[in-house]
Amino acid sequence: MNQQFKVMFPGWGKAIGLLCMIIIFAAVLWLVWTGNLNIRYTADREEVIPIWHSIFPAFFGIFLIRMIPYESQSQDPSSYQQMEKNRLVVQSIVLLLSGVLFTVSLITIDPQGLHFQLYYLAFKLTTLLFIPLILLLIYRKITGGQQDVISKKPRSRGHVIAPLIVIVVWCYLKFYSPIAQPEGAIEATNMSELLFLVLIGFMINSVLEEVFYRVWLQTRLETLLGRWPAILLVSILWSIWHVAIQGSGQWDMDVATVIANHGVTGLFLGYLWSRYRKVWVIILIHGLLNASPYFLLQILFH
Repeated sequence: MNQQFKVMFPGWGKAIGLLCMIIIFAAVLWLVWTGNLNIRYTADREEVIPIWHSIFPAFFGIFLIRMIPYESQSQDPSSYQQMEKNRLVVQSIVLLLSGVLFTVSLITIDPQGLHFQLYYLAFKLTTLLFIPLILLLIYRKITGGQQDVISKKPRSRGHVIAPLIVIVVWCYLKFYSPIAQPEGAIEATNMSELLFLVLIGFMINSVLEEVFYRVWLQTRLETLLGRWPAILLVSILWSIWHVAIQGSGQWDMDVATVIANHGVTGLFLGYLWSRYRKVWVIILIHGLLNASPYFLLQILFH
């Protein structure tokens, strides 16, 4: 990150960052305290894994990102400092409220049956796509079509090599190491239909979520609050809505589980975005979380 970059609200950033760290720590501590050391790691399967099997790849990925001496400045948050502070605050608040609305909309309806799937799609497209697009279009009209981010820096080999190293190591830990999550055989017979559903899911989940939570929301919050407060806040916001699709009805356990699982993974995704500013990297990681390499190979070579 640009060394001359100054956070607009450093005091608020420190307070929010500390609160978010307490929430994540409390979620993990609550699971340990109650003896729930095995957690459900995905909405697609009922199996559970030890909590540290989920946490370790994310934290090791963060460590690796920190150790590799490369940091992109092609989309530095300081670019947003050219925007009026009030306008940036309004944009961030609208995006934040859109994310909150998406979560509230899902957890307040019955998560069963076709109706939920339709509601899920409608709520997601409305809150994570249409509202942000309307906001950005209004901004463009007011500023005469000026781009949000105008800072461009020369690229080096590191802009590809560094994130690829992280992806390979994380994939090994997540899918092929002794602590890899369990995989099962595909039971569907129509592989073409399944592949189509995977592609639709990739666009609606991986692409849309990463663009909204990391590219649109986190980047703005980094300008207002600082890098880690923004990453922490967005990670918790992103994790909470997963209660709606993989909750068991025990709210304390469900909330603690998604924060410990998805929240910590969100820290990894957020730091990837903050350091490398390569949207394809976070979309790829998110896509593999939803459809593992083992799963994809079964579809392609069934």
